[in-house]
Amino acid sequence: MKIKTFLIIFFMSLLIYGCSENSQGISGTVIDAETGKPIEGAVVFVEWSKSKAKWTGLGYTETYKTVEKVTDKNGKFKVFGVFSPFVNPPIVVIYKKGYVAWRNDYIFPLNEKRKDVRLENGYVFKIEHFKKGYSHAQHINFTRSTLSLNSSSKLDQAFSNEILLAEKERDLFSKKLDDLKQGKKTESQIWQEIVKELYFTEMREQ
Repeated sequence: MKIKTFLIIFFMSLLIYGCSENSQGISGTVIDAETGKPIEGAVVFVEWSKSKAKWTGLGYTETYKTVEKVTDKNGKFKVFGVFSPFVNPPIVVIYKKGYVAWRNDYIFPLNEKRKDVRLENGYVFKIEHFKKGYSHAQHINFTRSTLSLNSSSKLDQAFSNEILLAEKERDLFSKKLDDLKQGKKTESQIWQEIVKELYFTEMREQ
């Protein structure tokens, strides 16, 4: 009887905790990290997922829900949450042309784990300008990673200005693969060369 009572309390706690964590939603203001001014027209992509397990024992995640919003003239947005105790905390991505995409899990360009971010109501999201010398191909890969996007996604459409540059970078990378395979250069060194070759004039004027 005690075990049954314990299990009931445990699962009720799980239900309450899961719902409260994911159901509160996300709202906030997107601002320019340098000027502090609100950014209008930034795309906010939010994705919830559920953890699954295969018969082989390997785990994977499955998309539960995705929501997209665009910030208003004051840089504000609001996304309603989901009511399920079995849904993972959301991945949040914010992007505006000319800026580095902001994610709540990792930081571009070194993909460091982002820490101490609480997606509570009223959070201020500071996004930085895209710097000369950054790779567009790596930036797009970083932003899209693990997300369920399609051609009609506002986030995917917002990258239209970077796609052509990213394709040029990938073409150059494929031509330099021999140096990587032979151990003459690291992948990081090759990307640095590519950026210099494509944007040399801009970097010289910086």
